[in-house]
Amino acid sequence: MRIVYFHSDTHPYDKAIYPGVGPAFARPLGWETRPISRIGEDDYDLAVVDHRIEAGDAERLRMHLSLPAGQRQPIFFRVSDSVMPETSNPNVRLIFDHADHPGVHYATTYEPAGPMLAFTRTLAVSRVALLPYAYDVTREVELPLDTRRRRIFLSGSNSSRLYPPRHALRRARRWNPVLRWCVFDLKHPGYPEHGRPPRHDVTHARFIGLASRFTHFFLCGTRYNVELMKYVECAYAGCVPVGIPAGSLSAAAMQPFRPYTARTFDLVADIREALSALERRAAAYRAAMRALRAPERIVDDFVAQATGPRA
Repeated sequence: MRIVYFHSDTHPYDKAIYPGVGPAFARPLGWETRPISRIGEDDYDLAVVDHRIEAGDAERLRMHLSLPAGQRQPIFFRVSDSVMPETSNPNVRLIFDHADHPGVHYATTYEPAGPMLAFTRTLAVSRVALLPYAYDVTREVELPLDTRRRRIFLSGSNSSRLYPPRHALRRARRWNPVLRWCVFDLKHPGYPEHGRPPRHDVTHARFIGLASRFTHFFLCGTRYNVELMKYVECAYAGCVPVGIPAGSLSAAAMQPFRPYTARTFDLVADIREALSALERRAAAYRAAMRALRAPERIVDDFVAQATGPRA
């Protein structure tokens, strides 16, 4: 099956703070990428459309979707956020306003939860297929744990509503000197693709490189406990995962985590665990994520969901 990943003609993907959008998302999967302006071409079997849609893209998609279903290939709109169905962005609303439109389906980065789960339950015709972040072995950093600082790498948005464990750890770190010693906090860089000046340039390879200077990587998957890209980035950096395993992880990927209690004593104990045990946990996590999110496995599973009996 020939799958083409269509992306915005004008969105500034080069300013995105992580490689989970646009052509960079499709690259590890081995899919060809094209701008949405070429979606009318008929030399492919199935289209996956990126969720970063600008006004011109939305107009082209409306025109394309006005054609009879027999004159166009099936489209899977990619949905990358559990709360995305609540968007007020008129361009992105197009994705959800075409629910159950002939030939229109959805590819979700995360297991449906919250508003996205509620949206999927309204669908009578459109399919929903899982399309998580693929594991890209070329991004792995090889740096022995005995050369790293025994600290926890913490990063990301500080929203108390969306990331309660991360917010709580940051808040505790402000007044607890022990946590300030054992947790390295990288503030969120902001959203330069939305025209805002970045707070720093530690993104993409620099982000993985910085994380690889530490033994541990703090993970939490929003209040819906979904598998953010940080779960593969922890493996790329070769870190020991600490925090809360996403519900979509395999048993093998969950095993290297220790039960997260948010107690300072437990975090310190994890950091001070024997180096050999930490090395085993980091290696086991990387191996598990390599297997779980192998590109060929993701593509095979997606095709099966896209073409098999509707669940």
